[in-house]
Amino acid sequence: MNRPKVIVTRQWPREVEQRLADQFDVTLNEADRPYEQQELREALLQADAVLPTVTDRFGAGLFAGGVRARMLGNFGVGFNHIDIAAARAAGLVGTNT
Repeated sequence: MNRPKVIVTRQWPREVEQRLADQFDVTLNEADRPYEQQELREALLQADAVLPTVTDRFGAGLFAGGVRARMLGNFGVGFNHIDIAAARAAGLVGTNT
């Protein structure tokens, strides 16, 4: 059975990353370097869920033309780095820790 594809854009606590790896087909950012805009766009096209942090900017252009992702699971305080209206229009649900 195929597990949902999850991309984590920055390092999260090791315990969380391990749990994600146990339950999902997960891609982790071991180098913990910020994703470029094109990499964020590719993540939205390739994954069922993208787990960003407040350093990742998700403007309306990243959602243009449709995406595969159905969830943005934000890690950090606030969500003003995500164009919520554009994400919602593209069919994504957003969560915040």
